[in-house]
Amino acid sequence: MWDYAAGSFQLIAGLSPSLDALATRLRLVIERSWEDLGFVDVAMFRIQKIHFALSRLEGSPCPDVFVWVSRTQADTEAALDVLLGALGIGREAVTFRGDIENGFVDLRDGPEA
Repeated sequence: MWDYAAGSFQLIAGLSPSLDALATRLRLVIERSWEDLGFVDVAMFRIQKIHFALSRLEGSPCPDVFVWVSRTQADTEAALDVLLGALGIGREAVTFRGDIENGFVDLRDGPEA
């Protein structure tokens, strides 16, 4: 299903908790699919009429769970707030933020000085 639906989503953020932990909180089913880089585990769902997907690429050196929202969602910041509220986690769980057009900002703490 993800290979069909992926084109209608935009990547907006990364989260530090595991995909399994996030899916458990929302009682989601994780589906295994395939994309160009290999197997991907994905959960797609809707909260307050906002379409979301959470994904994790198998074998990726990046441990983050990717947060996707529908391309029709104009206010991605508000959408992220809705998701974080539903998950019961704060902004400290967000590892990166942005979009493909403007780039992404790494929000993880850097090495201590």
